[in-house]
Amino acid sequence: MLIKTPPSTALIASLETVEFGRLLDRDPNELQKLLGLCVKDGFFYLSLEDPRISQLLSNKNRVVRIMEEFFALPTEEKMKEDRGSHTHGYKPAGSFSGFKEGAKDGYETLKVSYEEMISKSPLLPSRVKEQIDLFDRFIGSCHLVNKTLLACLSDVLGLHPGSRFEDHHRDDRPSNTTLVLLHYPKQDFEAGMGHNKHTDIGSITLLFTEQWGLQLQAPQAGVTEWSYVPPRDGHAIINVGDSLRFLSEKKFNSCLHRVIPVANDEDRYSIAYFLRPENKVQYRDTDGKEVSAQKWHDEKYVMFGESHEKQAMSAMLTGGMERRTVEVASS
Repeated sequence: MLIKTPPSTALIASLETVEFGRLLDRDPNELQKLLGLCVKDGFFYLSLEDPRISQLLSNKNRVVRIMEEFFALPTEEKMKEDRGSHTHGYKPAGSFSGFKEGAKDGYETLKVSYEEMISKSPLLPSRVKEQIDLFDRFIGSCHLVNKTLLACLSDVLGLHPGSRFEDHHRDDRPSNTTLVLLHYPKQDFEAGMGHNKHTDIGSITLLFTEQWGLQLQAPQAGVTEWSYVPPRDGHAIINVGDSLRFLSEKKFNSCLHRVIPVANDEDRYSIAYFLRPENKVQYRDTDGKEVSAQKWHDEKYVMFGESHEKQAMSAMLTGGMERRTVEVASS
């Protein structure tokens, strides 16, 4: 695939890298590095080239090929997978707001929930059921990676049973943990489509992308510029979401991010695995109000679909990070 790059004048993010193999070995230096990056930005590369997890990358490549086939189908065929859900099935492009005022988003998705995968639900998308063993392995590996990150953060912070991060993400309890396959069709980016600025709803996002387009805004004082994140072979991009930030009592940060694909003459594909807490978990949100993970998830998805004017009146879409940047800069 031809990787087209941003203009030479574009800012490029310098993300640090964490080695997953060293985390599996509980290397003290790597644990401290992981903690520091979650506190600083909440955005980093994760090297997945350790042989203990190498099948994740090969399975990811196979999933990308299936994505290309599915999203090339006629709209009426894809709409058969539309379940009107934020965690299951198909979402057509134009359902949410885009990155420019008055514009709609420019991406479509196919979602596969963790709960439906482990139960082998008959409601799973047909393409997933046709490749059930592949998706079972792929989702299982993504889940293992994200749960390992949580356990490592609990270890390095010395958290005790009951208060460890993974204790809020038990596999046998209902949650909105979901695999999302994203497709950005060829589009006129001057129209402001793409994916609007936001922080992620859940705890940890594991992202694969082979193409440019992801931009972030670091949560340091006075930083308002958008920087492109380079795709990197053999690596995933990790970011802390709202839920883990809240569960850490806002010790961890999360970068604002958005997607503006670089090339308007090619389709863009990415894969995100969103690990989210159990639905009944309670935490304090951006305004200090106690809310359940389920309520935060549902209400934030509603906000994605609101007008830019309504979004600007709330800190929900940006997880309070945009407000935080202004407050830090003026203090």
